[in-house]
Amino acid sequence: MKKFFILSVSLALVGCSVGPDYEEASKAVKLPETVKAEQFTRSDVKMWKNALPADSIAKGNWWKIFNDKKLDALLERCAKNNPDLASAFYRVEKAREAALMEKADLYPQLSGHASYARTGVSQNNKMFMGEKSYDAWTTGFGITWDLDLFGRVRSLLDSDVANAQAMLCEYQNLMLNLQANVAKTYYSIRALKSEIEVLERTLKVRKGDTELVRQRVAMDYSTNIDLKRAIQQEYEASAQLASCYRQMLLAENTLSLLVGSTPAEIGVKFEALDEKFPQMPKAVASELLERRPDIAAAERRVFAANARIGAAQAAFFPTISLSANTDLNAAKIDKLINSNSFAWGISPQIYIPIFEAGRNVARKRIALAEHKESLENYKSKVLAAINEVEDSLVNIKWLEVEYKARIGLVAASVDVQKMTRIQYDEGYTDYFSVSDAQRASLNNARSLIVLRGERFRACVNLIQSLGGGWSQKTDNKDADFGQNDILPKL
Repeated sequence: MKKFFILSVSLALVGCSVGPDYEEASKAVKLPETVKAEQFTRSDVKMWKNALPADSIAKGNWWKIFNDKKLDALLERCAKNNPDLASAFYRVEKAREAALMEKADLYPQLSGHASYARTGVSQNNKMFMGEKSYDAWTTGFGITWDLDLFGRVRSLLDSDVANAQAMLCEYQNLMLNLQANVAKTYYSIRALKSEIEVLERTLKVRKGDTELVRQRVAMDYSTNIDLKRAIQQEYEASAQLASCYRQMLLAENTLSLLVGSTPAEIGVKFEALDEKFPQMPKAVASELLERRPDIAAAERRVFAANARIGAAQAAFFPTISLSANTDLNAAKIDKLINSNSFAWGISPQIYIPIFEAGRNVARKRIALAEHKESLENYKSKVLAAINEVEDSLVNIKWLEVEYKARIGLVAASVDVQKMTRIQYDEGYTDYFSVSDAQRASLNNARSLIVLRGERFRACVNLIQSLGGGWSQKTDNKDADFGQNDILPKL
């Protein structure tokens, strides 16, 4: 009864834990109920709410809003072939297995053993042993159990599980960033393709102008300086065209790297960028921002650091382990399987830290500092997310305003170019006015194309800052890519 009482008390103490309860990191920072560039004020306390990481909310196939099958195919290749993404997947696997290893320390460890030894006896001991040598055959089982009385192992397990979950969030964040970079690079290439088409037409016109001015010089209708200006315009267009080709090929190399292939294997024919902009929201609910996987990862790091405080606190308390074994011992193997060969042993052990020169105190202070550090990192992530969403909404709104103004500017510069050319043909002005009008018209046309590409990239930036799409009618099939398969609950 005494042994049974001791064992019962020990098992009851296994449920004890000395670590601090986890206070949700989300209480440390709040989000506005909506994020809207025109109305957002950090002083309006009534708008704010607790930030609750919700990375499990469906993110949807956000790229579908662009309605571009080539982009869809590139993003699919990125998810399947990008080596950095595959490497992150195996980091998640490694973290999950590390948590399973830690979990094994909660249970008794059973092992089997067998041995044989032949021992020779010295002449001086022969009179006592009776023989010159003897055999020893042993086989049996042993069990060891470190009782987790004060929750040290459970705290470490909680920390490892949280780290594995953070790894999964980082994997999802990497996927989101890679997909966003693919989309932005894709639209950069298409914008450069549009510039190339404009410059190719411009260069053809410049060559015709050069030949025309040369003929006018031969007939004394123009001067050599007009010819030099025409040649200058031609070479300028040619240089700009070469620059755009260079930038486009470099962007294609970057895109091939993102989708996990070589430039020769990318196999995509890029078209000029059109003006079919996706419909973007004027304001977004903060619940969408809370899906960001980097915010969820930071919150899991806070939880892991909190659990490590409990493990450090448990180091101040005694450690108890139980060891037991049952063996069969015999001098001859044919007598090994015999009831007379049975032997057993039990060995409870206790370790009590008395003086360790401040080691455990320092370890606990380190854990507390790590927790504070991770909490501040979480706050930083949330505030950065708010800032990124705000920047994206500002860009989308004012890029649209600027784009409409530049459409008018391009139309006006084309009219100026046409009228200046008529004046030149009729002899009212020199070629300097023509070249100046042509340069302004070309620059305005290229600026409009660049702005078009920026508008598409701004849409991608908003999606990236929100952690995914915002439509409630999303296809959830691919929203949590690999989540259920990667990290089952421990």
